[in-house]
Amino acid sequence: MTNMIKMRLVNFFKFMTDSPTQNYNLLSLFGMDSTSEEEKEEFLSAASQAVLTAVVGRIENKLPADKAEEFHRLFEANAPDEEKAAFFTAYIPDFKDLLMEELARFNREAIARGASQKKT
Repeated sequence: MTNMIKMRLVNFFKFMTDSPTQNYNLLSLFGMDSTSEEEKEEFLSAASQAVLTAVVGRIENKLPADKAEEFHRLFEANAPDEEKAAFFTAYIPDFKDLLMEELARFNREAIARGASQKKT
């Protein structure tokens, strides 16, 4: 997946969730309030990539092969958001649930990793 397609997916996911930001602050949650802007950007980039990869993987596994190809074509061709939304409504109606599940899973795993690193 190219960076351009990743960016299009992220922007569309924001469009589909009606919110460009989450109701919580990941940086505070992970104690990164006082870290440098570069470290914050690296963390948020890695977090976004992890969640994006998980969501796309679940979407690909959920769809029949022909619809998975159509999903990729929509983002490769930068189709209008309305066209993408129609596809999601028809073939991935539980998209918001998938996204929220993956965000929650990322948070749980990241917190667990942080806790295990503090023990060492």
